[in-house]
Amino acid sequence: MIRNIVFDMAWVLFRYEPMSFTREHVPDDADAELIHRELFCAPEWLETDRGTLSDEEYFALVSGRIPTRLHQTARYLYEHWHDALVPIDEMEAVAGQLKANGYSIYLLSNMSGRFYRFYRNIPAMKHFDGMIVSADERCVKPEPEIYQALFRKYGLLPAECFFIDDRPENVEAGEKLGMRGFCFQQDIPALCAALREAGVRV
Repeated sequence: MIRNIVFDMAWVLFRYEPMSFTREHVPDDADAELIHRELFCAPEWLETDRGTLSDEEYFALVSGRIPTRLHQTARYLYEHWHDALVPIDEMEAVAGQLKANGYSIYLLSNMSGRFYRFYRNIPAMKHFDGMIVSADERCVKPEPEIYQALFRKYGLLPAECFFIDDRPENVEAGEKLGMRGFCFQQDIPALCAALREAGVRV
């Protein structure tokens, strides 16, 4: 029986649109593409999610690949990157309904420590019973250790968890550990159908 619903954050609770956010502040297309590539798509970004690279260390690395004239803008974008997260209101409603129906709700997210600067402003978080942030665990999805950290911290049984993520490899990793999983592709009716198929009241 499913008792716990585990949500990813980006592209599940939020749309993550850093290119649109960058273009709002950088009118030149070439500059916007450069900043977006080097700031938001750099391979080092994963190490901030893993908690092995600080914000300042990350910016020092990537700013070396960005022209000096754009550094001030790039720093602003980096410090306010959470403004690129656009809430999916319908998913907040789903989380709220699940909570009202008696399910425990958890967040399992690849995210740096910057998450704690803004998460209290996320409306959906009022429904959540707990969360695992990758930077705290020094591991990231789809590594099994981060799922095990969730089970251990909250005393969850994998077979009682339904996991929602937008990346197939993350869903598959959870399923290998015994969770029910659903790869969310912005289709809320399909998600609700999958939840009901698993015996979840939604």
